[in-house]
Amino acid sequence: MFGRMLNKDPGRDRFVRLYTANHQQMLRLAVQILGPGPKAEDAVHDAFVKLIRHFDQLWEKPEDRISGWLAVVVKNSALDILRKEQRETELDAKEWEPAVPADEGEFHALVALIRGLPEDYRRVLELRFVAEWSLAEIAQELVLTEGAVKTRIFRGRRLLIDQLRKEGYLDGRACI
Repeated sequence: MFGRMLNKDPGRDRFVRLYTANHQQMLRLAVQILGPGPKAEDAVHDAFVKLIRHFDQLWEKPEDRISGWLAVVVKNSALDILRKEQRETELDAKEWEPAVPADEGEFHALVALIRGLPEDYRRVLELRFVAEWSLAEIAQELVLTEGAVKTRIFRGRRLLIDQLRKEGYLDGRACI
C-alpha cells in the first residue's frame, strides 16, 4: 500500500513537498509538548506515517489543508506518547497504600510478589486494582479486547493467589 503511493511520481513528489514544507514546524510543535529528543521525532514520524496511510483520501485536498491536518496529527501523536509514558511508569510502592496498617516488611514482600508476576498479568492487575481503571480503559491502553483483559485479570489473580498460598499468606482462605 505505502510503496504504491511512493513509487508513483506525482504521489512521491507531493509527499516530498509536504514533508519539506511541514517537517520543521511539526518538529517544533512536538518539541513544545515532549521536549527535544527522540520522542518528538517519533511523534513527527508517526504523523507522516499516518499521512502515507491516508494519502489516497487526502490526495484531492489542497496542501495547506493537509498541513493543518498534519499539525493536528503530530500534536495528537505527541500527546499519545506523553500519556503512554506517564501510564507506563511503574507504580511505586508508595502508591500501594495498604488498606489496613500492616507490618512494613510484610507489605513490601506482598508488593514484591505482585511485581514478580509475568508482565502481562502484573500490568493488568496494577491498572485494574491499584489505579482503578475500567476494563475499557485497560483494553484501549494495552491494545487488547475487553475479553482479553478479563482473562488476564482472572489468570493474574489466580497466579497471585497461588503465590500468596506458597508464601503462607492465605492459609487456605479465599481472597481477592
